[in-house]
Amino acid sequence: MTSFSTLRRVCEAQPHAEPERKWGNVDTFLVRRKMFAIIVLDARGRPVDLWFKADAGRFLELTDRPGIRPAPYLARAGWVAIDDPTRFALAELRPLIERSHRLVVAGLPMKVQRALGFEPMHKPPARTARIVGAGAVPGASGLASTPKLVSHRG
Repeated sequence: MTSFSTLRRVCEAQPHAEPERKWGNVDTFLVRRKMFAIIVLDARGRPVDLWFKADAGRFLELTDRPGIRPAPYLARAGWVAIDDPTRFALAELRPLIERSHRLVVAGLPMKVQRALGFEPMHKPPARTARIVGAGAVPGASGLASTPKLVSHRG
């Protein structure tokens, strides 16, 4: 069981983290004006959700678990939302928050990463897909006109 105050401390402890209240009921944690974690508050100001960016490979794995869903408005960017994160152990949540922070840092220009004291890391590949158009596919009789969904990393 992890308290929201502990989650806030974990977020604030990330290098160059800046807490900021946005939209009236959302505590955000940013690095160079880029969000890496969000704690959503209810109408009374009580924390209810934890949102953060996840690795492309972990997004589906995480959202398959009960209580974890794609984050509204941010899912297309790989964010997940945890309903009542107090049900999870800190040992499980801390690495996810730390990884979210690192993913956001990796999206900053390399010059900024160096200035902040990070070992520069290239931006993670985007999760996009494209349809490969119809055409002759060698050795695929009868399937030449069937479009295929192919993962595209770019």
